Amino acid sequence: MNRGIYPVLSGALAQEQRMQVLSNNLANVHTTAFKRDEPLFRSLVARVAGSPASTGDGIVATAPRTSNAGTERIFAAMDGIQTDLDQGRLRQTGNDLDLAIRGAGFFEVKTPQGIRYTRDGGFHVDPQRRLVTEDGYPVMGAKGELKIPPGTTTINPRGGIYVNGELMGTVKVVDFPKGVTPEKVGGGFFQASSSQPVKDVNLAVGNLEESGVNAVSEMVKLIEVMRSFESAQKLIQTMDGMMSLAIQEVGKVA
Repeated sequence: MNRGIYPVLSGALAQEQRMQVLSNNLANVHTTAFKRDEPLFRSLVARVAGSPASTGDGIVATAPRTSNAGTERIFAAMDGIQTDLDQGRLRQTGNDLDLAIRGAGFFEVKTPQGIRYTRDGGFHVDPQRRLVTEDGYPVMGAKGELKIPPGTTTINPRGGIYVNGELMGTVKVVDFPKGVTPEKVGGGFFQASSSQPVKDVNLAVGNLEESGVNAVSEMVKLIEVMRSFESAQKLIQTMDGMMSLAIQEVGKVA
């Protein structure tokens, strides 16, 4: 069998993985405060003698090449997913409990799995008078869960919650220390090993942050990936056909 098929196959699989990430981005183009993902890849060099070695980033596998070290083949390998945490556009809703963070920061939320973080500020008051997310998870304040008694409720840009003019609590907005990268855990939530309060909180009251996905840009990338995948598929078919033809012709006697 032509071993040159394997590097091309690894490239096709890499494109398939990228396609899955881009498709998920497109599926969340209207999800509040969704952060788009970008897959990262690295290339691995497999030598006849010696162990595989990393040669840097890349997603396109190449055909075998010959060097002083012998025959080499370069394979593509998934190297993680990077999340773009840049702020999305703000959309005015008119709901006094809808909050959007201007700049860096996350809301702290208490879930059954522990403390989680989100940029989705679509909040409401539950029957227990707690400020909660759309899923019913309590939003944390500087001193724990936030409870809002009946009355005229207003929230200022610093996160202070007032009922009939009296301060009831402050919405907790946190960021992550240098070197700590939040990890997506689904449902619009992130988790991290540590966090720290944001000093200068700036909230857009009555607004929600839109998805960070640009549908046109993601569609263009998806088309490019599909074409690359199809090219790799055709190359594999061609190489397989050449091998079949060689097998059939070699055995013939003139």
